[in-house]
Amino acid sequence: MGLFTVDAPDRRAGLEYTGGDLDPEAEVTSRDARWQLWAGRSIDRPAWYATASADTPVALLAAVTRCVADPAPLPRWREATSSYVEGMAQPTPIRAPLPPVPSPLDVRRAAARRPAALPAASVPRRSTSSRPALPGPRR
Repeated sequence: MGLFTVDAPDRRAGLEYTGGDLDPEAEVTSRDARWQLWAGRSIDRPAWYATASADTPVALLAAVTRCVADPAPLPRWREATSSYVEGMAQPTPIRAPLPPVPSPLDVRRAAARRPAALPAASVPRRSTSSRPALPGPRR
């Protein structure tokens, strides 16, 4: 029976694969499973762990491992983090992203969608002079 172990670079998570013959009943009722995935300071005292039997599809294990190993932060409400082991979580405030700056193409497209300027309505004009201008030679 062989044991293959992989630890995360920060040593806060790991994966163990146990080779050889295992009792199928023990695999689903105890931590004596084909696969163990854990997070915490050690596998002996994990903050979180999961086990999978020999019948678990490898594609599912790969997907779970990829998600657990992803370094991207997970959004959590501050009130929901009280159960975390002290020092394991690294709270970081999330700021709303800034709106994207429009590209020159976006500006041209927006300008093309604007309605054409309407001509000024014909408005009767009133003269302020006391008499109409007489036709005659220009000065």
